[in-house]
Amino acid sequence: MKPPMRQTAIKHTYTRNAYGDFVRTGEIEMPCHFRYIVDQVSDTNNEQTQSDALAWFEPTSGIVKKDIVEIDGEFFRVERLIKARRLRDTQVQFIKTELQRYGVIS
Repeated sequence: MKPPMRQTAIKHTYTRNAYGDFVRTGEIEMPCHFRYIVDQVSDTNNEQTQSDALAWFEPTSGIVKKDIVEIDGEFFRVERLIKARRLRDTQVQFIKTELQRYGVIS
């Protein structure tokens, strides 16, 4: 079952300046479903980290791992993507992401 996409997330594109700081170069608004749900994440190297929130996006949103998104004034980095499909169907219904809080980008 697809979650309702009632919130708005802002995907930030960024570059680094001469000092190594991240600087915003653009932003894209996209609908999402957002929840503060803490979850344990296992990395490919068997490292355990903790995600701070979960968000669900449309399959056409173009969200990828390590993207920076802003939801309700807070910045998050996408740590993991899960593409949801129905049984015996190849079409992606939605994308579930595990998010970790991120510092402010100037």
